[in-house]
Amino acid sequence: MGRYSSVDWILFEWDERRTGLGPVRSSLEDTRGWYHQLGPWLDPGPAPGVSICRLVVDGRVVVLSRTRTGGSDSRRTIRVQAYLGGSAANASAMPNVRQALALAPGWSSLLPADPEPLDLAVLLRPYADASAALDRRARAEAAALAPIVSEALRGHREALSVVAQGEAVVRLWGLVDILDLVLGRYPETFSTYESDDLKQGAEVIFLQEWPGPSSRAPHRRRVDLRAPDESDLHGEIAAMVVDAYAGRRLPELVKRLRINDGMALEERIELLGAALREPPEPVPAEPRTPPPPEPSEPAPAPPPPAVASGPRRRLPAERPRPTPVPREEPAAPVSPLARPDAQPVAVHGPNPDYFRQELAGATTAGDAQDIVQEFYEWAPGRTSADVRARALALVPELVRLLPENEVNPVLRDLLASHAPHASHAPHAPAEDTRSGWLEPRWLVLAAGVLVVLVLQVVTTILR
Repeated sequence: MGRYSSVDWILFEWDERRTGLGPVRSSLEDTRGWYHQLGPWLDPGPAPGVSICRLVVDGRVVVLSRTRTGGSDSRRTIRVQAYLGGSAANASAMPNVRQALALAPGWSSLLPADPEPLDLAVLLRPYADASAALDRRARAEAAALAPIVSEALRGHREALSVVAQGEAVVRLWGLVDILDLVLGRYPETFSTYESDDLKQGAEVIFLQEWPGPSSRAPHRRRVDLRAPDESDLHGEIAAMVVDAYAGRRLPELVKRLRINDGMALEERIELLGAALREPPEPVPAEPRTPPPPEPSEPAPAPPPPAVASGPRRRLPAERPRPTPVPREEPAAPVSPLARPDAQPVAVHGPNPDYFRQELAGATTAGDAQDIVQEFYEWAPGRTSADVRARALALVPELVRLLPENEVNPVLRDLLASHAPHASHAPHAPAEDTRSGWLEPRWLVLAAGVLVVLVLQVVTTILR
């Protein structure tokens, strides 16, 4: 079976002949072998809702969507759809873990009336929207994942059983993302509900509560999300990576530590532990409040508007901030003859790649907004060509860091609101200097002399 191909299915419901759950419809001609192998995993749990299970049976990926609708006869309110996907020997066997978590609860409505296989491409069509919504929830609720990550670090390849009151699908989504980056592997098989943890065949199972002491499975590590995590190296590393995952900084952390796919678990733990011992980033001293201006002085101009609401982050002390050049009123024109040694004054600023380099090292939208604020402070007094060239160079990084609906307004403000007018450009050509003889006082004097000369001529003629 290829990556995109047909998917067989089996519908399990109450069967009067068996007095229990059984296959009632399927795209397969013979379902007897599947019924015996999937039977232990068909229980959806006592509460109404949907639970998901992903297994590997006879070398083939199987996803179960188990539903209890509720009703007076609980036996007849169970409905289980089994989707038989590709070979597990394929590294990209589908439906994969993330596809099953995001989509399997809604697949029950796609079962055809005829016994025909399903098109896998149709099953996966809504994945982009469903995965984005699940990702947002998982990051918002990531703090609860620290105990599971901690146990996964302690027992790298041991199966886990977890007691959790939240939604298991959300927990598993975050767990898969974190372990994929930190350990290089994640659970391929799971069940979001089981009544006990005795069954093998799933790497992670979720329970509503612990069964009796005699039912504890020796092959599983138990994790109780209701209990505090152990305070040791694994617990501290788990808290660090979960916090980084919630803030979308985990890929950056793994890249900075140079953790790669072929690295052993012990080396990963050593690098993550070293990151815990790194000194915190220095916090610059609080800026001093400038003294109020004297009464004779004009009030200072208000600061430019912020890009977005929210507190500004403090920049590290070592970051070079561009020094804004104050805008000066144009002085009275001076003849070049008065200052034969006059030279144009150079306007200094950050190197041309400063803002782009700063954005390349940023990781959050807040960082991007602060760097854009620096651009606003730098722009007055610059030529339009300089502002436009530097602003356009920032576009790829702004697209990476800012929400899609904020990129165009920010770019428009950079190019329009803060582009200097020609009268303030430091490199604008100087206006032609008017001759001093054309000033009004000299013109009045010349007119007076001309009148005197005319009167003298007239007097001479009359004599």
